Amino acid sequence: MTRLRGAEAMLITLKPADAVGPVEIMSEGVIVELAMGATEQPILSVVDANGSVVRIAHAWLRSLRQQVNLSLSPNTPEQYGKTISYLCRWLERNPPYPELTVEENIVLLSRENVRDWLHDMAEAGAKSKNTLVAREVALKQFLDWLSTLEGGRIRNGENSPWGRDGTLPYVTKTPNARTPKFIPPEVIIQLFVGMHNECERCMFHAQYDMGLRIRELVDLRVRDIPDERFYDPGLEFVPICINGVKGRGGQTKERVTLISRAVLKRIKRYHSSREYKLAPDWDINALDKPAFLTVNQRKWSVRNASKQLKNSVRRTGLPDGIKTHWLRHGTAYSVLRSDMGRNYQDRMLVLQQMLGHSDLTTTEIYTNISPVLLQALTQTGNELNRLEEAELIREKTYRGPLQHSEKRGHRE
Repeated sequence: MTRLRGAEAMLITLKPADAVGPVEIMSEGVIVELAMGATEQPILSVVDANGSVVRIAHAWLRSLRQQVNLSLSPNTPEQYGKTISYLCRWLERNPPYPELTVEENIVLLSRENVRDWLHDMAEAGAKSKNTLVAREVALKQFLDWLSTLEGGRIRNGENSPWGRDGTLPYVTKTPNARTPKFIPPEVIIQLFVGMHNECERCMFHAQYDMGLRIRELVDLRVRDIPDERFYDPGLEFVPICINGVKGRGGQTKERVTLISRAVLKRIKRYHSSREYKLAPDWDINALDKPAFLTVNQRKWSVRNASKQLKNSVRRTGLPDGIKTHWLRHGTAYSVLRSDMGRNYQDRMLVLQQMLGHSDLTTTEIYTNISPVLLQALTQTGNELNRLEEAELIREKTYRGPLQHSEKRGHRE
């Protein structure tokens, strides 16, 4: 039997090449056996200063290993494991409840405790904002997992340091670009219903359907919209070429995303409306005409498009933090929940292409979600049909000819 002891909590790693036979570690008098299985992924565990396995951390890292190459990159379990080892070291030095064990302290961690730990991390040298954000993200994933059935439900999810249902912001106030938001179809429908006119509802439905940035959306032209008649009728989605806004040196970066037939039909119907066809600044069949116009038949600006979405947020009583970019995040989770591709990894690759990410690691920010949601995304047989979702949104939010008129949405 091998006992691992150290002066402080630490992450231990057992790689396949190191595995001669089972390794046993004493954990509070209980033997935990580490033996390599068929996987090539290393076994990871966290031990405290006495060499005892922190069993809840060990179980979580084992769960993470099973998600590698499905929803996590190979390096993620080790990085998360290091973070939990740092937490255990802090709890050994500064336990909120000195009479309890490290594991018992983890179960009772509060928002104030998380804030104190992150402050200690910063004082110890973790000066980078990104480093602190990454550590808080890892801790949140861990504590959320402990409230799931797989995690034993040893934490009450309603007492999360990030609020019930994750409504409180990160202590580190994660930058918006790194905090993707999950928006269910019901919220999308509520948001669109709060918009006065079909010109707005159709435009933002197109953004949600294709995963466009707001600049890409307002710059879309009639010539960019594909003619569905040229594609196999059996295809639920057809390709559409987008001139992206995130190329090198400020240059546009062309990419191909997908648009559903439901949204194509909605756009075609909108383009047939009197107010769109008779916009005074363009010929009826002009190919350079913006795909979407304001209620006053003008080209949208980014500023005014964002303003109209915020107006709908206020009208419907949705969370004030909702922004146009959240619809792009909504696209991501819609794809990850869908039946596109054979498995979750296929959907990640589809999403990478649709969003125009050069590197899959950028797309992987969408795995920074609760274990409950991640399980829902990856569960076979629980996939949604994105075309049916698009049809439902169109059915619930379509509005006929011009209903409301006001001066807005002009060029900046």
